Amino acid sequence: MALVPVDVFIVSSMKDDSGNYKSWAETTEQRKDVTDAILYGYYALYGLITIFAFILLPFAYFYYEEGGDDESTTRERICSAVKYTLGFVFVCAVLLLVGGLVPFSNGPSANSTDIEKKFVNLAEDLKSTGLENSLSFVISVLTMFGTLYAVLYTSYGLASVPIGLIRGFSSPKTESVQVRKRHTAASERSRAARARRVVRPSAASSRERRQMRDVEEEERVLGDRLKRLEGVLSSKWHCCLQALKPFMTIFGVLFLLFSIFLIVTLFINSLDRILHSVGYKLGFALEKPHIMNPIDQAFIVFAGLFPFDYIVFALIVLYLVVCTIGGIRRVDIWCCWIKMYKVRPGRTAPQGVLFVAFLMVFCVLYLNTMVMSLAPQYVTFGSQKYNFTCTDPAPNATNFTKLGMADDLARFDQLAYVTLDGNDTSNGTTNGTVQTMCSGNCDFSLPENVDDGACTQTRITLLLNRFAYKIWFFGDVYYGGNWLVILMFIIGMMHACVKKHRSALDDYQDLDSDSSDDDLIS
Repeated sequence: MALVPVDVFIVSSMKDDSGNYKSWAETTEQRKDVTDAILYGYYALYGLITIFAFILLPFAYFYYEEGGDDESTTRERICSAVKYTLGFVFVCAVLLLVGGLVPFSNGPSANSTDIEKKFVNLAEDLKSTGLENSLSFVISVLTMFGTLYAVLYTSYGLASVPIGLIRGFSSPKTESVQVRKRHTAASERSRAARARRVVRPSAASSRERRQMRDVEEEERVLGDRLKRLEGVLSSKWHCCLQALKPFMTIFGVLFLLFSIFLIVTLFINSLDRILHSVGYKLGFALEKPHIMNPIDQAFIVFAGLFPFDYIVFALIVLYLVVCTIGGIRRVDIWCCWIKMYKVRPGRTAPQGVLFVAFLMVFCVLYLNTMVMSLAPQYVTFGSQKYNFTCTDPAPNATNFTKLGMADDLARFDQLAYVTLDGNDTSNGTTNGTVQTMCSGNCDFSLPENVDDGACTQTRITLLLNRFAYKIWFFGDVYYGGNWLVILMFIIGMMHACVKKHRSALDDYQDLDSDSSDDDLIS
């Protein structure tokens, strides 16, 4: 994702403010050399993601998984990890083979609509190589799984992380008083049970013995929890948190407003796409935005202020990544209805950390498509403009005079140019045929008299749009994922507001603490 602002900056810098290509990007070949370098950068990074997802992370996971047996040697663990990793390599090979051999659509059909043909022609280079199709297919499949994980973790984290900052943890002092009372009561019940057992050692039934074991276990768990709470109260970290608590509340409110702003922007784009898109066969892509997108408009302005747009973009991506990690932290890692690993800072099992890395790889791939939905115009064309001859020239205009916008050309800036007929006046006005030129922001709805090469698309958008056209199913899944993110965010907000306060020990659970301990003390 770090390449996206660089990609946008390069295509934006190809043109000047009036919409004309600069000297270093005048010809198609010059622009192609530059954009191909960016494209190869994307392919290299996507290739690394594929290697991480199908080789490195599975190998590391199974290597640690085989470490549970103390008698296993390093060689045996490596051999076992390689054996299981080969299964992932086989799956990757099958996906690459399918992507390279399955025939995909390479252009608009004869019965395609004019809008679809125009969109596809501007998307350029649909006839990609088999290797590009293979890699794109693998990445599309991984992104599809990333959509599922983002719906679960990113959307919930966008709601729960700021609300968690606002609500904070339960007071360790209050919690320790409550735990001490329960520990004292459990100790009394345990002593009473042991006294009855001393008086009547042979008369205790199996039910009484089981109750005694449960009481002793509860006493042990509560005693351990009481010691850890006392440790938290005496720690310097607790003192710092107490001092920062008012600021955490303020930042929580700000982050919650920002999360709502992101979700509202995502809703605006999703609504615009369902009302005005070119259809499901192109992943509900828009020719041009019909509903004002605040983030998109801001980024178009920032695009000419590099690296300011890069910084803002990086902060948004960082916020989404932090919220995704926060969502994983609060939901933990599950396989269907089975909780596999608890995620605790500094106390997560090695396998759990690797699972988090797996999930983050998938989620970051989906965030690429989500960023396109948050700022489609910026991510696609940056701040590029194009020039064309207006259909309604403004008469009696002076040379290069800025005109008011006509009703039917409200989205264009008009510049008046004069074709001289030999008559010229001394006061600077011109008598002759007036031809009005218009300058508009690049989008997929170029006028008929504008060449398709007037706008250069970013490579990240080209990759996503090209494969969404070849296999429209993926584009529709990504679009549907946006609606699910919105829905899950609303559900997550309600859940985060009504759930009980997090314990002050939530981040201090030991690796060997059993989940049943939480049931005993809840």
